[in-house]
Amino acid sequence: MAQAKHRKRIKIGRAVLFWLGLCVLATLVLYRYVAPMPYRPVIWQEAHANHLSPYLVAAVIRVESSYRPDAVSDKGAVGLMQLIPSTAAWASLKADKKVLRKGELLNPAANIHLGSWYLSQLLKNYQGNEVLGLAAYNAGSRNVESWLAQGVLTSSSKSAAKVPFPETKNFVHRVLFLKTLYRALYEFFPWPRTSSHNLIP
Repeated sequence: MAQAKHRKRIKIGRAVLFWLGLCVLATLVLYRYVAPMPYRPVIWQEAHANHLSPYLVAAVIRVESSYRPDAVSDKGAVGLMQLIPSTAAWASLKADKKVLRKGELLNPAANIHLGSWYLSQLLKNYQGNEVLGLAAYNAGSRNVESWLAQGVLTSSSKSAAKVPFPETKNFVHRVLFLKTLYRALYEFFPWPRTSSHNLIP
């Protein structure tokens, strides 16, 4: 009887260790392949400076470029946050009162700085609505204004399900999903550790 109980405890212990190991492995895979966050100090700094969630900035970078600083799209968008050079030049003049230098968008810090500022302006335009702000980031404000005028989207939209552009719809869905995942993974290990990071939604 005692031996049977002992064997049962061993089996339970092995099962617990197996599932714990599986959970650790799954978490490591998420950190490494699904939701990595290189450039964390810069992301945190620029998110705070622009009153953004660092998890939102990280998610935009993940979807836009998969953290490749030299990424260039077919449409000419450049760098981590995939900025169109003309938009980045405008953002540089507005945000920093300086002319954007050639090749500067390939610099991760500069790209995150301008991309975060631009994203914050779009969110301000739509009273913080992330669906509208992200849709504008991907498809342009003119399209979002058109969708609002047509009633496709509203100022309180919480989903991009009705967005006519599949690419934009997918972009918004992926960014918002990854924002939630980044929060779940990194909330307990913020970088840098500051008492103010909890103020960011």
